[in-house]
Amino acid sequence: MMILAAAAIQSVACASPLGEEKTCDSKCQNRAKTGEVVIVSIVLVIALISGLACLSSLGTPSKFHQPSRGRGAAS
Repeated sequence: MMILAAAAIQSVACASPLGEEKTCDSKCQNRAKTGEVVIVSIVLVIALISGLACLSSLGTPSKFHQPSRGRGAAS
């Protein structure tokens, strides 16, 4: 996730058309942090939804069948 934030900061701090390099001030830093929070939140929500979907697909039997013979019994 930090790679995405670093990429966002790097893309904002690119060279201007006049060849002057811009620096990322506090407003830019806040925008990059907000973007990182949004990306991480989206990933966590997707993971939560897929986890709940997988959990709901698991089925628990309402009753268990009795085995015809016990464990370790002679045949």
